Amino acid sequence: MIPENDNDGFAEQEERAAAWCLRIAERPLTSAEQADFDEWLAADERHAQYFEQMVAVWQGTDAIAELPGFLSLRAKALTTMESARTHNEQPSRSLTRRHAFGALTAFALTAGGGAWYWAESPDVYATAVGERRIVRLDDGSSVSLDAASRMLVSFTDERRAVTLERGRAKFDVAKDPLRPFTVTAGSQSVVAVGTSFSVELLKDQLRVLLFEGQVAVVPRAIAAANIRARRPASATTQLLPGQELVANLSSGAAEVLPVEAERSLGWEGGRVDFVDMPLADAVERMNRYAASPIVIGDAAAGRHLVNGVFDAGDTDSFVKGVTSLYPLSAHDTGDKILIKTVNSGTDKKKNSRS
Repeated sequence: MIPENDNDGFAEQEERAAAWCLRIAERPLTSAEQADFDEWLAADERHAQYFEQMVAVWQGTDAIAELPGFLSLRAKALTTMESARTHNEQPSRSLTRRHAFGALTAFALTAGGGAWYWAESPDVYATAVGERRIVRLDDGSSVSLDAASRMLVSFTDERRAVTLERGRAKFDVAKDPLRPFTVTAGSQSVVAVGTSFSVELLKDQLRVLLFEGQVAVVPRAIAAANIRARRPASATTQLLPGQELVANLSSGAAEVLPVEAERSLGWEGGRVDFVDMPLADAVERMNRYAASPIVIGDAAAGRHLVNGVFDAGDTDSFVKGVTSLYPLSAHDTGDKILIKTVNSGTDKKKNSRS
């Protein structure tokens, strides 16, 4: 984590990172510059984080530039940069980079919903296990927050930024073209103006489902190698109503799948729906409502696919369903329910869940 209390050092290293980012974007580094850059990266492990953030700023700007409302924001950033040149007849390289960094960062915080910085303390909304709630935001947007979920909300005159830290939420966004609405979760940011969509964060997976309108899913962090190799920014994924983006947070692999929107909203009515979902992920969903959490005992057990609809909190039916369908056993230890693969040979399948 980057410390938040060392503001002077933070700003200085951000500027260094921005300077390197701009230099590498303009041209290949010389051998001496490459050595200096590598030395700076090696001096502190946080420097790589600063640089990665600046890369995300630089490339993420292009990735979402054509979305509604973003052209005016980019124009504002470019105007700031041009103003710096006008008021300084022969600005030094460091001053020019400082203005460029400021404009670029200001735009990115508005457009990308960057979670590494907040102008003020965000509002925090959270639910306990088994609890759901509706949150009305200051802009008129509505959020349906699933059980065991937590989000941070930060609104200014120029941006509406939400970070989903865990769980799931459905967003009905009030239209405001000059203040795009971004939801950052895991490695992705979902950008919208006025629409309805849900975002779910699992242990190693992100799911974004669009119900109406249009959203773009933009990589939150782009590998530094892209900009060093002068490769173009990663493409933005545009979703249409009835589509769901499923992204692996470790590998970055993602696919867009058709979904039944009505079934997908069942959780708001107390039902948990599964369509070919690995048991490990299905258990994570069920545990949002479970008094006694379910634990997967081995990797093989977690790979079985689950289909069906269960009442939220009805752990018994869920456990009985999966153990009757697959060679799995369940054991209630009192504080948790352990599901594991039944051993082959003489072992018998047991279900001690009573």
